[in-house]
Amino acid sequence: MNHLIIFAHPQQSLNQTLLDLVVSTLLNNGHDVTVRDVYSIGFPPELTTAEKVAMRNGHVPVPVQREQKLIQQADVLTFIFPIWWTGLPAMLKGYVERVFSEGFAYEINENGVVKNLLRDKKGVIINTHDAPRTFLDSNMIITPSHHMTTDTAAFDLIGVQPVERLLFSSMEQASADDIHEILKETKETVDQLFPPAV
Repeated sequence: MNHLIIFAHPQQSLNQTLLDLVVSTLLNNGHDVTVRDVYSIGFPPELTTAEKVAMRNGHVPVPVQREQKLIQQADVLTFIFPIWWTGLPAMLKGYVERVFSEGFAYEINENGVVKNLLRDKKGVIINTHDAPRTFLDSNMIITPSHHMTTDTAAFDLIGVQPVERLLFSSMEQASADDIHEILKETKETVDQLFPPAV
């Protein structure tokens, strides 16, 4: 299978370790993997009014075309990112706004009905958060209003089939043993979802 991993974290972190682990596991299982690190590729996140108008007229900027081509070629889209201020890091939010655009990822007809345009793909989300999960739940950080940016509900609009979402919380208090268990769970999950081809 052809995997596209969209990654967002500006520095060496557990997210980077998770990325490396997912990539190595997929490669060891015989899958093809492409990584798009929105920070390292320097993808401009700002969606301007002029660009929105141009794209509606069929004029897609070259950097956006490049990312959309990779998405079209992928069988699986995996997002790896920390939850900051209850949502995506700004660089990733801009990437999603510009790349998963109307006319490419979805269409809306005159009656307001949404047509999903990426229905042949599977989706995975791997998140980290510094706060304990009890804090997230009790303070309603992870609620339906945030699912469009932090959970698999984001895939509903574009038609991607969600197959897994891993959320690792309490990162500020995580011990070496905690990290070991997180990495173990991640590898086991990837192996189970995407085993070697028979």
